[in-house]
Amino acid sequence: MSKEVLDDDAVLSDVDDDDANTAPASSGEPPSADDRCRVHNLLAELEQERRARKAAEGELSRLQSTHNRLKAFAQDVIRKRDDALREKEDTARSAARAAVELAEAVRQKDALRSEVESAAQMLVSGIEKFSGKVADFKNFSAGGLPRSEKHTGMPAVAYGVVKRADEIVEELVKQIDAAAKSRDAAREQVEQRNYEIAIEVSELEATIGGLREEVSKKGSEIERLEKLVTERDAKIYILEMENSKLRQFSEDFDSKSRSLETKIQSQRPLLIGQLNHMSKAYEQIHDIIRIADAGTLDQSELLDSLSLGKEMDVDENLQTLFETSVSIYKLAKVAVHKVREKMEEKGQETRVLRDKVDELLVEKQHVGTLLRSALSSKTDKVLEMAENVLREAGIDLRLNGHGRHGVEEREDDDEVYTLAGALQNTVKASQLEIVELQHLVEALRAESSLLKAHVDSQAKEISQQKQQIKELKEKDQMANESVEGLLTDIAAAEEEIVRWKTAAEQEAAAGRAVEQEFLTQLSTLRQELNEAKQALINLENKLKFKEETAAAAMTARDAAEKSLRLADLRSTRLRERLEELTQQLEKSDNTSDSRIQNSHRYVCWPWQWPGLNFLRYHTDTQGSSNEMELSEPLI
Repeated sequence: MSKEVLDDDAVLSDVDDDDANTAPASSGEPPSADDRCRVHNLLAELEQERRARKAAEGELSRLQSTHNRLKAFAQDVIRKRDDALREKEDTARSAARAAVELAEAVRQKDALRSEVESAAQMLVSGIEKFSGKVADFKNFSAGGLPRSEKHTGMPAVAYGVVKRADEIVEELVKQIDAAAKSRDAAREQVEQRNYEIAIEVSELEATIGGLREEVSKKGSEIERLEKLVTERDAKIYILEMENSKLRQFSEDFDSKSRSLETKIQSQRPLLIGQLNHMSKAYEQIHDIIRIADAGTLDQSELLDSLSLGKEMDVDENLQTLFETSVSIYKLAKVAVHKVREKMEEKGQETRVLRDKVDELLVEKQHVGTLLRSALSSKTDKVLEMAENVLREAGIDLRLNGHGRHGVEEREDDDEVYTLAGALQNTVKASQLEIVELQHLVEALRAESSLLKAHVDSQAKEISQQKQQIKELKEKDQMANESVEGLLTDIAAAEEEIVRWKTAAEQEAAAGRAVEQEFLTQLSTLRQELNEAKQALINLENKLKFKEETAAAAMTARDAAEKSLRLADLRSTRLRERLEELTQQLEKSDNTSDSRIQNSHRYVCWPWQWPGLNFLRYHTDTQGSSNEMELSEPLI
């Protein structure tokens, strides 16, 4: 400011010097119409600048209302974001319901496991009953079932049942051998047989053959039941594996959902900050356009840029943020364009003002020169006329320019002074206007530099925000893809759970039906076992009756001695043959299907173990001896 004041003083001093130089002039010319027109144009431009400033103030109020609308739009965006969060919570609740259904499937699996445990208890109770029935020979209940270090659970129970059945069979074999020895001793005492005993033995042999056929049929049925039981065990194992996979999947899904929720919670303040910065950037860019455009802004273009916030899809926050950044970027381009145009206009105006100032200075110098030449010419003419008059009068006198004589000379001097004063006032007013215009040009230059710096900072900030928006958009796409994948996995898991639930229910129903059939057959076989025991008792009674009859038939000992020896010889041969066949049968059973021997059939019916059918053994031996007795008359 001090420099400008010094410049003003210098300009005024130049004007004063010119006035001092032009003061003695005697005549001059009035100011031209071009100077008045230029001054009038300068005043009109100043008035136009005042009107532009008023229009800019009106634009500021309109921008304030626009800011209020943007603030309301931001509140609407926040409300939509809260709605999206509520939808996410609904999705979490649906996932919880899926977890509950998975727990229900686990409970059903536990029910199946309890059924398997009940089957194991039934096996244990059955073998305990068998142990109680053979307790007359030996006490097998002491110490519980045998245990194995290699097996646990159901296989351990099956192992204990098989070992107990093996012990029972061994004890029964011992008892059978003892009974065979006692029977051989009784047979040695029986020396007489009659035809009635032979006939009864043949009838018993036919009955035993029928029983043997029935036993073979029951054995085939038992094998079929064993296959069903093995298939059921395999299906139960598959169900357990699938349940473990579903449990692992549910745990993975829970961990993924928790990680996704933490990511969304961490990004929420970042989104809010981005929206706030976007609104501030939008307001700053509008201020730049208002300052730069100064009332000549294209209203339709501004309205289009402002209406972007209303046309955006606000269903997703990050999409809204991206579209808002795009609108701000477009508005920033408009602001840069307007500021560039305004700076060019101000530069042109500055150049025009400089040209005008130069022209005025040139005109000032030209006017001063004209005034000085006019004054000097008029002064010379007056002096020359005075010298001529004096010369005619006979007075030779030379006058200089400082002499002032006569009324006309004074009038010319007054006219010159008047013109010089008016010209001085005009020049002073022009100089003041020139100074004001120079000040205005300097202010416009400073304002344009500030606007340029502000635009550069805003451009940098917008580029940074655009980069952040791109990163947020990529994160949002990744989050959306992960959410869609998780929703697809949830739907697939729900379908898989429903399918496995239906299959488990069907398998459970089939298992219950098979178990019911198995229990029915078990009760039937128990009834048949009781009938066989009753038949064995009847046979023992008949044997006692035969022994009494043999005691009565001792008189025929001499006649039947040869027949008995021959029958004993053939019975020993048949016994050896039967033992060989039994060994071959055991070997074939062991090589063909060793798994069947360890199955539940021989656990539940140990008397049907291959090679241990003592009823068949003794009936065959007895049948061979009876055949020898029947063939004695022929011999």
